[in-house]
Amino acid sequence: MKALLTHINSIGFLVLGLLILYLLNPFNYGYAIGFILVAFVVVQGQFLSQNMDMDFFLLSLFSIIYALFYSFVAESSGQGKQFIVIYAATPPFFYLLGKFLLRNRLKPKIIFLLLFSVSFIFSLSALISVLLNFSEGGFTQLERNIPMFWNDMPVSATAMGAFLTFNMCIPALLISSQAKKGVLFNLIAVIIFILSLICAIRLGSRTQLGVFLITTLLSLFYIFPKQSIKKNMILIGVLGIVIFYVLSRVSFDVEADWLTSFSNRIGKGSSDIASGGGRTERWSKSIQYLFKKPLGWDVNEFGYSHNLWLDVLRVSGFIPFFLLIIYSIRSFNQIKKTITLKPKFIALNAQILIYSIAFFLLFMVEPIMEGIFSSFVLFCLFKGVINKYYTNFKQC
Repeated sequence: MKALLTHINSIGFLVLGLLILYLLNPFNYGYAIGFILVAFVVVQGQFLSQNMDMDFFLLSLFSIIYALFYSFVAESSGQGKQFIVIYAATPPFFYLLGKFLLRNRLKPKIIFLLLFSVSFIFSLSALISVLLNFSEGGFTQLERNIPMFWNDMPVSATAMGAFLTFNMCIPALLISSQAKKGVLFNLIAVIIFILSLICAIRLGSRTQLGVFLITTLLSLFYIFPKQSIKKNMILIGVLGIVIFYVLSRVSFDVEADWLTSFSNRIGKGSSDIASGGGRTERWSKSIQYLFKKPLGWDVNEFGYSHNLWLDVLRVSGFIPFFLLIIYSIRSFNQIKKTITLKPKFIALNAQILIYSIAFFLLFMVEPIMEGIFSSFVLFCLFKGVINKYYTNFKQC
């Protein structure tokens, strides 16, 4: 804890306070805080020049071109022209901000707690909003759009669920960290997960349940070869008890109250735009439009593509689309190198892998740039952190 406080002091409480405000997005003014943080990075002089790399230039090129194309549809989108500047500046400079957070070489445990804290703060506004709604009507409400508690403005279930993505990774983190983070941390993490699971069920978010299941399975495959047979048997036993308890205590009948939101969505059939079938159809059409309309097309053609890369293609054409693909492939390779750099840092390596998978799962199935842009900005911050971690430990 002392090392963490020392590091926070070296970064500056003002910078961390502004980052927290950006993640909380009070009264939808998070973008203004983002401008201040971008300005802070710009004036960092020597740090700025030393940390500009290919990722920064790729992100800058992608962001500027995307923003230029977006400027043609800014008025019709209803988001306002300030988003032109937001799209152009925020991703590359938040990438550098992520590096700034690790400008001093930190212990893996501190980096783990830093990433966990950032992801939890990112979820906090949505978590409070959904829990307040749940306290009023429980699971039996059919309306999935829930007002944000800051200003009572309704937010779609897709966007609300996206904020909870990394809380849904908590079981995977606990499994892969081998419960060595301390009783207090484990207890807090379990409480956050249970509350987030309640929120995901209230929202009827299959994406978040998918993130939970996939990352949990991934963590098991990751940790099994790295620990003894005895520990593996104990882990399997604990998981078996938990699964048995849930199956014996919870009704999975489609008419159960807690499945109301999911039952309502199933009742809408395969034509529901949030369904898996609806998404795959939109992905197929988007690939066809890559050749038919390579400079992009109007959202009224068939709605959002429900995929980060394909929605970028729709808005801004093939150049930013391919730049983002290059950046994504580069990111995948960097993440792979990072988690193999120091094999003994099992908990941190697993966290980087789990969060990366969660990001890409979210990006695969949701409209990110126009719907949940802050999640892409968070990914850029995350990439800055892990790239700086790799640089700091590469020579050790």
